[in-house]
Amino acid sequence: MKKNIVCAIVVSLAGIAAFAAPDAPRAVVKWYFPLTQSHQGLPFGNAETGFLVWGEGRTLKVTIGRDDTWDHRGGYDWNDDQCYSNIVAALYANDLGRLKELFRRGEIKPGEPKNPQIIPIGHFEFTLPEGFALDEGTLDTATGIGRIGDIVLALDRASGVLAVSWPKGVKPAVRAVPSWEHEAVSKELIPISFRPPERFSQGNVTGFTQMLPADPSIGAGCANGEGVSYLTAVRGDNCAAARANVVKTLAGPAAGGFAAVKASSEKFWNDWWKDTPWFSGASDEIREIHDFGMYKFGSMTGETGVPAPLQGPWIEEYRLPPWHGDYHFNINVEMCYWPAYRGNHLECLKPLFAMVRRWWPVLRENARKFAGIEDGFMLPHSVDDRCRLIGGFWSGTMDHACTAWTAQLMFRYVTMSGDLAFLKNEAYPFMKGTMKVYRAMMEEYNGKLSMPATTSPEFGGKEVSKCWGRDASFQLAAAHRLARDLVSAAKLLGENPDPMWLDVINRLPLASFAGGRPGGEIELWKGFALPESHRHHSHLAGLVPFDVIDIDEPKQRRSAAAAFNTWQREGLGLWSGWAVPWAAMLQLHMGHADAAELTLHIWKRMFTNPGHGSRHDPYFPGFCLMRKSTFSPCGEPMEIMQIDGAMAATAAVHEMFLHERNGVAHVFQGSPMRWRHLEFRDVLSDGGVLVGAKRTKGVVEYIDLRSPNGGSIRVASPWKKGEVIDVKLAAGETKRLAR
Repeated sequence: MKKNIVCAIVVSLAGIAAFAAPDAPRAVVKWYFPLTQSHQGLPFGNAETGFLVWGEGRTLKVTIGRDDTWDHRGGYDWNDDQCYSNIVAALYANDLGRLKELFRRGEIKPGEPKNPQIIPIGHFEFTLPEGFALDEGTLDTATGIGRIGDIVLALDRASGVLAVSWPKGVKPAVRAVPSWEHEAVSKELIPISFRPPERFSQGNVTGFTQMLPADPSIGAGCANGEGVSYLTAVRGDNCAAARANVVKTLAGPAAGGFAAVKASSEKFWNDWWKDTPWFSGASDEIREIHDFGMYKFGSMTGETGVPAPLQGPWIEEYRLPPWHGDYHFNINVEMCYWPAYRGNHLECLKPLFAMVRRWWPVLRENARKFAGIEDGFMLPHSVDDRCRLIGGFWSGTMDHACTAWTAQLMFRYVTMSGDLAFLKNEAYPFMKGTMKVYRAMMEEYNGKLSMPATTSPEFGGKEVSKCWGRDASFQLAAAHRLARDLVSAAKLLGENPDPMWLDVINRLPLASFAGGRPGGEIELWKGFALPESHRHHSHLAGLVPFDVIDIDEPKQRRSAAAAFNTWQREGLGLWSGWAVPWAAMLQLHMGHADAAELTLHIWKRMFTNPGHGSRHDPYFPGFCLMRKSTFSPCGEPMEIMQIDGAMAATAAVHEMFLHERNGVAHVFQGSPMRWRHLEFRDVLSDGGVLVGAKRTKGVVEYIDLRSPNGGSIRVASPWKKGEVIDVKLAAGETKRLAR
């Protein structure tokens, strides 16, 4: 591509008016009662504790969950026989018995669970006087203030206390309902050494505590003040300590009163939105997906707090959470954190990276057993917050792309933030150790590098003959992304790249192409094209998220287009909720803006519940077959809420306005032309430059660039096809690109 020298660049060292804060409001989201399940409720959270407000008739319910209430017993360690060479031999021999033996786990101790799991807490029920009826609720994402009629709700983020202000003269009766009261919970906990919760009443506080056999206790409480109820859940070394901590935690906000809690919420969200992208001109539903998504992202993450697992802090109270509420690193954790990047909240990644840093000794030991090296890292797909292996799904456990994808999260943070200290001390060593494991998996094959046995996430289930192959495109893309990022990282640190990384770039195939070369369809693995609808679009990961397939290169575009044709032919009959926004991203990266928009509308309509809860399965029958848990035999709806789908949808909206391919930023290329008048601000590029732009009647008027810390960006010219504008900015500098 050639540089564009026609475009005018306007520079103002003092900043330009276009970067003034927009005055358009953030979305106000509505709820309509009755809301009959917790995940239909209005959500509040502080990156540790989550509240869901729901109910029907005269009964208002507040479910309280925390994402750190782990029962850490169970799980298993990587065993010494579980090395790559043994796995390869078992797979090529089609020896299921040997494979099961390799992935054996130790004996489960009597009175202990099979796996670690997050323990639900419970809810509080408020019975309103005769004549009251819950009807309509709203949540103003700009302030975090919820309203249900004359009831007002606000969260004090620092303490994790939710305040509920009642209408004048109303003092509802309150009842604490521990999760233990749900048979689906107690029948699971009794055999694994749990005791029933202990109720307490101390002054104006009522609540309960729940012991955990080998972990700190949980306490939940409600303090009833003058016209206000305050709720929280905290931990303690034992039940007595948890009870004391509940009373102490509630005392501060209760003493300050509701006005102080409300002001605290308004201040936090005002500060949050100052740094968050804004746009106008898209449909109201797309705007709601974005604003409510960024609200939930800010509620479940922060510069401090607990890294978000599958459900964030919004753990249902009526059963143990699906998949143990764990950390899934084969896409789900990554999706949960995608909004941090273009959404300009990189600080929210820090607790996640700190947790991975604590795991280094475990990850090195995994790499030693798997790859036979002392200085590698190996992260399985399903773990608890101590990196204890969960389950026993062999193809997920050996999925090294989980480690490489985590490395990509780290390096993308570096390029966007400019944090070279983090690169030097954490990201770079992690990236190098991850690549050493990948290289240990490779062999010489027809003059190329090749991985003889690889998996594509979750494809094929447990049937050995259908869930692995040579050179899975997902693994190849992850390895190439890692190798390219390592070369870039070395340059940032003033080092020479390791020749091994360059060899991987030069001799490892970009993907498994039909016929063995670019131009043929991208396959799942060598000789195996997508045969059916599948929720994990892993063979297309070279496009999104790893960005190693160059669709501007004719042969690679033909390969991607052929894979897209097959992907579309097989359809979305077995897609899950998080698969749909990922599909929207793939569509817009291929230039299918209208299809991307429609896909997001499908996600909102089919994969959220009446309370906007993000679901794994579609809410309605008749759309797709990913419904095994949607309805019980009695016909009552069940929920599998995973926050990853909502976060991926939020990130997809960002990408509609700005996305980057092979180092070049494209504005509005994911935005349908029928959105006639569009404007956006503060979408963060991969080089740390904040981007804004305006398009009127299909014509881009200008592109604004601002760099808080200094950075560079390559922008595809919207005025001259095939040309690229290179811009470098000093810290605090702004530039405008125009015709």
